[in-house]
Amino acid sequence: MFRSFQFRLHPNAHQRAELDRILLDNCETYNAALQERREAWKLQRKSITYNDQCGELTELRKDAAFNWMACEIMRDPLRRVDRAFKAFFRRCKTGGAKPGFPRYRSRYRYDSFSFGSPLCRERSIKIPKVGDIRARGGRDISGTPKLCNVKRTGKRWTITVVCDIGPAPEKVVVSNAVGIDVGLTALATLSDGTTIENPRWTRKHEARIAAANRKLALKQKRSNNRIRVREALRRAHQRAANARTNYLHHVSKWLVENYDLIAHEDLKIRNMARSAKGTVANPGKNVAQKSGLNRSIMDAAWGQLIWDITYKAEYAGKWIIPVNPRGTSIRCSACGSDVPKTLANRQHVCACGASLGRDHNAAINILRLGEALRAEMPSECIR
Repeated sequence: MFRSFQFRLHPNAHQRAELDRILLDNCETYNAALQERREAWKLQRKSITYNDQCGELTELRKDAAFNWMACEIMRDPLRRVDRAFKAFFRRCKTGGAKPGFPRYRSRYRYDSFSFGSPLCRERSIKIPKVGDIRARGGRDISGTPKLCNVKRTGKRWTITVVCDIGPAPEKVVVSNAVGIDVGLTALATLSDGTTIENPRWTRKHEARIAAANRKLALKQKRSNNRIRVREALRRAHQRAANARTNYLHHVSKWLVENYDLIAHEDLKIRNMARSAKGTVANPGKNVAQKSGLNRSIMDAAWGQLIWDITYKAEYAGKWIIPVNPRGTSIRCSACGSDVPKTLANRQHVCACGASLGRDHNAAINILRLGEALRAEMPSECIR
């Protein structure tokens, strides 16, 4: 089982310049490798592989001018180009949405690199040919380090160390189970009636984000003032994202600590947001005025919550079971009959006498489906 540990890096001025230089060079390598593949196919109908480009890089590194960077870091953009093409061909075969051909990367959007076998010390991490950089925050590293990813976020640098921490723990005996129905009015409603608040972080930070956007629109392109205001806009978005991430970590930790089995809806969140985006808020006006429902769905970050619960449950030996959400909102949790309702109906009232919240009713149905799946499937088939 693998686990990642994230730290804040504190490079000195020389190390910061070296890290920036690595990103700029890797961006150029990525674009050059992409262009080589495109032109080789366009002009000669020839496919170039990752091994071919690694061989070319080895020949290039015989020149001392290209030896200032570690070879493993220099190969990272080649791996990314290879993954991009493999993903493109996979999407072409599976069909569905537009596959999306790999594109060139701007230096402003190329902000990370990776390397293997990192050397981690108590208060520093060694990056090849850059040196030991002070690292702060996060938990102590456990297991065997396998991979490092260094990322630039504005003026800050972070590093993520992926470690092999050994086999996953055995699943615990279930003594307390819960079903979760995610929503927008409440972030989550549990089968025992507990509701978890949806703070709507984007709405709380939208005034700061809007002000930064207005300032950015007034600045001249490629000016120092525009760079400064763009960083302020990035920080405004980052504050909202950090607050959301922190809140979801607290929620997921509480759920995993208090429940042995957690059943949740297996939602297609991207499809839901896409269909919500097509809803017109006011048909009498411009069609460009779309409903805010898609923004609310993405702001709630259901996918991130489910992912946080999933990996925390795996580390703790708890059960996490996704279920098909179809019919869970209209099926009565008391008698099993269907009670059709619209999204505006927030109360479930059945002829059998059951009367409870719509989301609470769905959470009970989700829990029953999860317990049924656990009884039918072997433990190795369940996350």
